[in-house]
Amino acid sequence: MPTIAMVGDIFLQEALPQSAELAAVVSLLRSSDIAFGNLETPVSERGTPIDKWINMRMAPALLADVADMGFDIVTLANNHMWDFGEVACNDTLGHLLARQLPYVGAGGDLDAAWRAEVLPMGERKVAFLGATSTLGPGSAAAEGRPGVAPIRVSEAYHLDPLASLEQPGSAPFVFTRAWREDLERAIAAIKFAGAEADFVVLALHWGVPPFWRPRFQDGLADYQIEVGHALIEAGADVIVGHHPHSLQEVEVYRGKPIFYSLGNFVFHHNQGPVRDTPVSRNAPYSVQVDRRDREWSETVIVQADLTSAGEARYSLFPALLDAAGNPQLLAGDEARAVIARLDAMSPQAQIRFDDGQGHLHLR
Repeated sequence: MPTIAMVGDIFLQEALPQSAELAAVVSLLRSSDIAFGNLETPVSERGTPIDKWINMRMAPALLADVADMGFDIVTLANNHMWDFGEVACNDTLGHLLARQLPYVGAGGDLDAAWRAEVLPMGERKVAFLGATSTLGPGSAAAEGRPGVAPIRVSEAYHLDPLASLEQPGSAPFVFTRAWREDLERAIAAIKFAGAEADFVVLALHWGVPPFWRPRFQDGLADYQIEVGHALIEAGADVIVGHHPHSLQEVEVYRGKPIFYSLGNFVFHHNQGPVRDTPVSRNAPYSVQVDRRDREWSETVIVQADLTSAGEARYSLFPALLDAAGNPQLLAGDEARAVIARLDAMSPQAQIRFDDGQGHLHLR
């Protein structure tokens, strides 16, 4: 049965260890016909950090480790692809082409950024697309301008006078919605990909990390539901989300899954400019993140098995990042607990634990 493995954020700063734990993860990826993940960094040794809070970059030599893990295609549509400007983004495209590792979600102009990559899988064709609602300054592709495939978002803030009277300094409630022209472009790209392939996979970089959300507004942003539903209606067979660096809920909409966030997959400690740029020094935020925190460390590897009837069956393999940021598969009660937590946070889905893994019920 043809199989697609899908993971969250990939960011390497050092060579991967030759460990039995990582070997088991690699074996799972390589056992799939296609492995797909989000490359959360430009691959370059050039460029200048743009004005943003965190700038990330990966040495080109480490791309060999990404390929050796078994990845067949990556998405580049994320808020870090432009961290060192156009030159580093272009370097990334060149390094991927040289390694013959296909990518989606970025390109020399808007058409290229939205172009699907169609890969054969047995007698079927699978289309991959990437897009992001989290954008670094100047990173959105446009006509005649390189960058990433954008689905931009508008925000509106609601202040409750009574709540503010009782709780001065409270955060406002944030309403969000997608830019109409960007959503229409995404819908058109999905429909075009669906005409070229039998199965359409869309990677979306979106959502809000836990430490950026006020606790009374926990969960998904409004625009995620709007965009997710619209793109399933347009013909996406599965939406794979990332950016919050933690697991978030799963929804089954019209019989198709939306994995709002798979969390980190490989995520090393950043060795680039962090909190020492003029932007970060003058930001009003004071967030301390422990990368060993359980919320940051839990992830799942999603495996989609395509049946002869054209349907998909989804298995979820729980994993945990170690102190260095490398994943290891979980077993027994630890694996069961991760699936139980994911099921509990997913009111629009049913995920059951069996044989050491989660199983998503689509009906």
